[in-house]
Amino acid sequence: ESISLVCLLIVFVLVAAVTVMNMLVGVLCHVVTAVAAVEKEEMVVGVAMTKLEGIVRALDTNRDSLISKEEFPGLIANPVAAKALEEVGVDAVGLVDYADIIFENEAGDGYDKT
Repeated sequence: ESISLVCLLIVFVLVAAVTVMNMLVGVLCHVVTAVAAVEKEEMVVGVAMTKLEGIVRALDTNRDSLISKEEFPGLIANPVAAKALEEVGVDAVGLVDYADIIFENEAGDGYDKT
């Protein structure tokens, strides 16, 4: 009777250890997947920013390193810029509809952030 209980205890401990190990492997896989997704997103955003920086510098007529409302249509009309925006999930065509909101302070009729 005592031998059978010892065998049962050993089996229980082994099953518990394997169960915990499998759970930890699952958590590790989930963390690795999440980190890979974040790293991929950061790389895509970095590439898009690099592309857009060059285009913005070329379109910046007043050399203030900012896009004005007058320079904005040139950015949207540029196919490389439109593709870079699409890669990061920005609808370039829909962005034109929000130009008045984006450049609200420039016209002097919006709130001041300072």
